Amino acid sequence: MSNVLLGIILGLWSGISMCLNLSGLGVRTPIITGLLTGLCIGDIGTGLQVGSVMLVNSIGFYTFGGATIPDYITGSIFGTIVGSRSANVESGIVVAQGIALLMTQMDVLGRSSTTVFQHLGDKALAENNIGKFETYTLLGTLPWILSRAIPVFLGIILIDNIVVLTDFANSVDWIRKGLACVGGALPAVGFALLLSYMDLKKMWPFFIVGFLLYSYANMGTLPLALVGLVAANFVLKQQEGGAQ
Repeated sequence: MSNVLLGIILGLWSGISMCLNLSGLGVRTPIITGLLTGLCIGDIGTGLQVGSVMLVNSIGFYTFGGATIPDYITGSIFGTIVGSRSANVESGIVVAQGIALLMTQMDVLGRSSTTVFQHLGDKALAENNIGKFETYTLLGTLPWILSRAIPVFLGIILIDNIVVLTDFANSVDWIRKGLACVGGALPAVGFALLLSYMDLKKMWPFFIVGFLLYSYANMGTLPLALVGLVAANFVLKQQEGGAQ
């Protein structure tokens, strides 16, 4: 698939999924986007790996009060492509993290641009022109859509330059080892952020059980998640019983 066609597909996905998120349908996630990107380039494994790391990093982040956070979804697109074409997932993860931080600027631009349509809508409403008000309200989604679609489209067209730089970095031993170190540390950072939200003083037994099951019983991620679901249900039932 050519870069132009890939850019069109993923650019449309980025814009449309952003609009769907505004409507409450939360399909714009790192794991779904990583999977879709992997399908487009024929490397689902890399898409899932990069998307899952970006998902872990994004846990605990939310745009409360309109705050801008790293765009890990867009990061997963570029990270998957770079990781696949350079045959180095760690490099892809590092690129994904950098793109996610860079996209905060586009998020600010997209949010601030909507005020133009908001003021036009206010003016139409003051004139009791409901038709224009509805039109301007719908047009207010355009900055959100374009702030994701345009960078993704242009970035994928020029992505070969990033891949060349990544290949060069992988050819230099100390840079390659550094990228592998950083790429391996990023999931740990994501889990550390997640743990900072947990009350480990009360939940430390579950933390130890999970660690033992993963490290010594070789339990995979999915069954471990099911064990966590059972433990969470047990804790909620205990809390409900105490409240009564």
